Amino acid sequence: MRNWYTLLKVCQVLLKNCDYLFPGRSDGHISEDSAARILRVACQQVDIFGVSSHSFRRTALTQMSNAGIPLRVIQEISGHRNLEQLQRYLEVTDAQVLGAAALSMLSPVARSSVEIDANQKLEIDAHYPR
Repeated sequence: MRNWYTLLKVCQVLLKNCDYLFPGRSDGHISEDSAARILRVACQQVDIFGVSSHSFRRTALTQMSNAGIPLRVIQEISGHRNLEQLQRYLEVTDAQVLGAAALSMLSPVARSSVEIDANQKLEIDAHYPR
């Protein structure tokens, strides 16, 4: 988190201590539409398609979650009204679901209630239950 803070401070110095990271032509910051248009044009120039400011936001929040930042902190950063809204926003991979399932099998509760033959193939359906 400190690196982001340092980056913001450096950018503020470069922008002559402007109150906004992306200042507009007049007082204030650029509009959301302008930011989206600038991003879209920049991505097109380097042959990247299917990108939006929303996808950047979603990816950033998912990376925060994957880095172990508490959901309550991410909620404050993102401005979501509640954790349920935020959780729908975050991406969860099949590998994360399988990893969590595997870890749960190693817990003392799982070991005492389930016996697994080491030679038996174990299959986990990441989409069950739906």
